[in-house]
Amino acid sequence: MDLQRLTKFQEKLAKSVIIEDKVKLKKLKFVVGVDQAFIDDKVISACVILGYPELELIDSNAVIEGTKFPYIPTFLMFREGMPAVRALRGLMDGLMDNKKNAVIMVDGSGIAHPRKCGLATFIALKLKTPTIGITKKKLYGFVEKPRKEMEAKPIYDENRSIIGYSLKSCKRCNPIFISPGSYITPDTALKLVIKCIKKYKLPEPIRCAHNLANKAKSKVRK
Repeated sequence: MDLQRLTKFQEKLAKSVIIEDKVKLKKLKFVVGVDQAFIDDKVISACVILGYPELELIDSNAVIEGTKFPYIPTFLMFREGMPAVRALRGLMDGLMDNKKNAVIMVDGSGIAHPRKCGLATFIALKLKTPTIGITKKKLYGFVEKPRKEMEAKPIYDENRSIIGYSLKSCKRCNPIFISPGSYITPDTALKLVIKCIKKYKLPEPIRCAHNLANKAKSKVRK
């Protein structure tokens, strides 16, 4: 496996990233969540569409595919990217023209990545749709740990540019790490994630997709 070639591919993709708000929050109609689970050599890509701002479930699906690319940190887009894109396309095609009023939340990094090109960035560029990457662990960047519930601290890159935020989303939990994939700014990504948090650590689109992925995984095992 030529990781040097894959690194160059990521660096090339990163040059296409646009950190601007393609969708204004006041016009947003849908938030989409995608999470993935693995069993043997199969990847389960689970997606949900929630209405915004009510966060009611509108539609969902889970797609199971084979995968041959191994788990390698910072190269997850090559393992999970296209399965997630195909599952999202199958679900979001039903939105028709309303797709332009949607933002996708991804269980994976955005530009808070060593090459500014995480899984959420790959999905954004493939679907031409704003994405927000959300992880439970910091992959890249410099950040102080937030201490208070709903307190956020900026994530900086080596140039002291803000590439995301760390958010303590509940009283007794560790922070989550938020960064744009593309077509959205770090500040708007943070605002939207906060608006999508109810009483759990993860925002509702990711939490619902995670639950769906685990449910599908349980069925496969049976």
